[in-house]
Amino acid sequence: MEILRGDERVPQWDMELADGRVLVQALLPATGNEPVLNELEEAFRDTDGYRVVFLSVEATVPRLQDDPSESAPDGEGRKGEEGNGTDPKNVIRGGEKEVGSEKVPARINREELYTGVLEGSQASPYYLSMVALSAVVACSGLMLDDVAVIIGAMVIAPLIGPSMGISLATALGDLKLGRAAMLASLAGVSVAFVLSVAAGLVLDVDPTGSEIASRTELGWGNLSLALAAGAAGAISLAQGVGAGLVGVMVSVALLPPLAVAGLLIGSGYLEGGFGALLLTGANVVCVNLAATAAFLVQGVRPNTWWEGDRRKQAIWIAAALWGGLLLALVAILMLG
Repeated sequence: MEILRGDERVPQWDMELADGRVLVQALLPATGNEPVLNELEEAFRDTDGYRVVFLSVEATVPRLQDDPSESAPDGEGRKGEEGNGTDPKNVIRGGEKEVGSEKVPARINREELYTGVLEGSQASPYYLSMVALSAVVACSGLMLDDVAVIIGAMVIAPLIGPSMGISLATALGDLKLGRAAMLASLAGVSVAFVLSVAAGLVLDVDPTGSEIASRTELGWGNLSLALAAGAAGAISLAQGVGAGLVGVMVSVALLPPLAVAGLLIGSGYLEGGFGALLLTGANVVCVNLAATAAFLVQGVRPNTWWEGDRRKQAIWIAAALWGGLLLALVAILMLG
């Protein structure tokens, strides 16, 4: 396949199948391979039976060699084997030098990113049950004034998925992903808030406890935390390194103030409860704004022009919405 053969760093194998189709296997960098994906999509978009499948490669035996002479006695690397002058860091891990003619930041490709984010943006029974359990643990930690228990709640809270889904949907102009992520986000927030209100109705809540009182007012530190969490989540996902620890940081911004709002409102402390709700809303705005910006900076975009037009519209709408809300929050802080 000429698209792949144009890069000598890409070991590949061709196999003709019984039904006349051709199976092409190639080792591509884990990051920076999106230009190849774009070229393949453009070339075979209207071809029946065409499909690209990405499989993770942990290692190869024999090892890929930096120097072709190490794998071939005559000094000429063998195409598709351990020779070919292939740098294993470029083939397996990728780097700043991208594969293909188009220059993009070194990250996983659009389809891998989409698949990973879509999985965490579903309002599944597992997602809702984990949100419910994390809300129970968070309320317990707040009532006990125990920061370790609160951290435990944030570890199990899966709130990063819908937040990143909304941001990626904006960057790609993808309505399907946006609807799924928005539904999951609203469902998760509703479950956590209702359980927290119920806990506030039956428990003796102390609004002066340090862990509760510290989450009833909006401050500059809260905005910076949420902005950093959103950007870190998007960067981690785009680099394909996972977002487990970053997910805890996102949950720090979202779950505790939401649980505080529910506890206080359920107990009749409306002023503090509404203050915690304002903090929660501010964190949601900052997380989504920063994550969307991080995806855009990393060059996450659709491949076709009609999707590009829809993407531009989504970005302008998101910029007006999130940016306007952020300005309103800054005004509240400055006037307060």
